[in-house]
Amino acid sequence: MLVVENEPAQRQLVRRRLEAEGFHVEVAPDGEAALAVVQTRDEPFDLVLTDLSMPGIDGRQVSGTLARYRPSVAVLCMSANPDAVPHIGPDDIPVRVMLKPFNADDLYHALRDAITRATDLTRIAEADIVLAHAGLSRLAQALEASRTIRVHTLDLVVAARELRRVKGQG
Repeated sequence: MLVVENEPAQRQLVRRRLEAEGFHVEVAPDGEAALAVVQTRDEPFDLVLTDLSMPGIDGRQVSGTLARYRPSVAVLCMSANPDAVPHIGPDDIPVRVMLKPFNADDLYHALRDAITRATDLTRIAEADIVLAHAGLSRLAQALEASRTIRVHTLDLVVAARELRRVKGQG
């Protein structure tokens, strides 16, 4: 899990709470550092917990970037300011937000819920990919059958022309 928080005291508090619950936690002081850590890591994080209001690359931008480039990673945002919770427009990617302060139980349950939802969405996406692949395989077979029929038809046309030519000579 990656915790992205620009306030050092808050970052360490969240880290300690999560480690106490058995999570392996890495931290980043801002959005830029978080995206660098995500990019250099071989295995994706199960979850990124990010503050919404940070200088530079904020939590909303971190969330959007992860949704595009690491869609299997669950993202949960946190904010002490209810006004910082972004308005979700029709073209926006929804953002899940926990308002600070929160207790350890609320944090634990929100994280588990976010990870479970991300896992469920991954399973659904994988099932859709399998169905799409099966459909493409059927389409490829139909195209091959159509090509074979066209080749046989051309062979028959060529054979008929050859028969007419031979008949015309004889």
